[in-house]
Amino acid sequence: MALLIGQLTGASSLRGLVEQLDAQSHKGYHLGLKSVRRSTLAEANQKRSTAVYYDVFYRLLARLSRQKELREVMGQVQLIDSTTISLCKSQYQWANFREHKSGIKIHTLYDPNAVTPIYFEMTKAKVHDGKAVANIPVFKGVTYVFDRAYNGGEWLKKLMDEDCFFVGRMKLGTTYEVIETREAAGQNVISDELIHIKNRTNDRLKNRLLRRIVFHRESDQKELVFFTSDLKRTALEVADLYKQRWQIELFFKWIKQNLKIKRFYGTSENAVKLQILVAMISYVLLRLIQQSLCPDKSLIQVSTRIKSLILEKMPLLEVFRKPPDLPDDFLQLRLI
Repeated sequence: MALLIGQLTGASSLRGLVEQLDAQSHKGYHLGLKSVRRSTLAEANQKRSTAVYYDVFYRLLARLSRQKELREVMGQVQLIDSTTISLCKSQYQWANFREHKSGIKIHTLYDPNAVTPIYFEMTKAKVHDGKAVANIPVFKGVTYVFDRAYNGGEWLKKLMDEDCFFVGRMKLGTTYEVIETREAAGQNVISDELIHIKNRTNDRLKNRLLRRIVFHRESDQKELVFFTSDLKRTALEVADLYKQRWQIELFFKWIKQNLKIKRFYGTSENAVKLQILVAMISYVLLRLIQQSLCPDKSLIQVSTRIKSLILEKMPLLEVFRKPPDLPDDFLQLRLI
């Protein structure tokens, strides 16, 4: 509870969080909050298991997915990417990344229709995305969109074996044989080919019919080479799917700007992971409130209201209810 309040209010440190809770202790009785000591929170950060936090995250996610509007669109397309959170090497030596830098990486599976992560895993920053992707759950029939880092043959074979589709970028130097050349239909589509991969490192894709699409991006005049197992969508639809990757980048940007995952309340690995877990819980909780009560408001508007009233004992409906209009003849106090 304390970490969640710290996330949503942006408390800068463990000491600041304790002062904030003590100052409003008379408002926390309905939450079961009592006086909290900094030493107690610090010890919990070091020793408390992450399992209960993962459980809360997935329980909230299940409630969000039961929303009728989201239930119909979730699971059609999912985006895969990771973001690195830099840490001071002198304080976080367990997360050694480079010579003068430490870091932790969040590997995320994101649903762009639900606008929420549906799975994430935390590793040290030096763990390559291609290795971490092996733990990401695969759902039959889903289209997965990712960049070059996830083009490992074993992972792609796993997707195809589960009747999934993938859309990615082809790595430079990939050798292939053109089986069929299709019409380059659509604006900025340069070529559309059916291919067989010939790389030794991708032997698992041997004799699998795949597709190579070259697309000209006008914004920066670059040619993008897409690599996909989807043989039915048009070339433009494939390009649009890859464009959706920006949504997961925007999600990473949002949580870094609006939640507490740049400065941490503890320096141990467990403390860092707990704080990131609570950040993810906070995000899904805000999305649940937004989707249930105020879909017309942006997530930052929801966050701002919750932040200002987080310890007030009042129904959420009241938090987002529009104040009544004043009658035309209402006399306001004149300030002289």
